[in-house]
Amino acid sequence: MWISVDNVVHFHGLKPQHLNLDKTDTALMEEIVTEWIVQAEALIRSYCHMKGTCGDVDDAVKNVCLRLTSNMVALAIQRRDNPIIKVNDWTIQQVSSDIFTDDLKADLEPFVDDASTNPNKLGIFAITGEGLYDAD
Repeated sequence: MWISVDNVVHFHGLKPQHLNLDKTDTALMEEIVTEWIVQAEALIRSYCHMKGTCGDVDDAVKNVCLRLTSNMVALAIQRRDNPIIKVNDWTIQQVSSDIFTDDLKADLEPFVDDASTNPNKLGIFAITGEGLYDAD
C-alpha cells in the first residue's frame, strides 16, 4: 500500500468509536481503513491510467491517496450520523458522496498517463479483416 493505516488515523484523528465500533476495537477499525486505502489506490490508478500495482509512487500521489481515504472516512461518519442536510427552509438534500474532488484530480494531473500527456506513446492497431468473411 502507498500509505499506512496509521497515516490515515493520525491525519483524520480517527478513533474506533467514530465508526460505531467499541473503543477498544482498533483491529476492526484498521481492517476497515485498510480496505478503504486499497479502494482509494484503485480509484487513483484508474484515473491516472496506471497499469499494474505501481508499487512505488510519487509523494504527491501518496498525499492524494491520504486525502481521498480521509474523505471516505468522513463520508462514512457523516452518512452514519446524519445522511440528510437542510439547505434552507424548504430544501433538504442528502450528503454528497463526492469523495474524489476536483482538487484531488487537479493534484493528480501531472501523473495522468494518456496520449495528451505522453506524446512519445504511439498507439498502433491493424485492421486485418479477419473474421469478416468466414467460409462456410
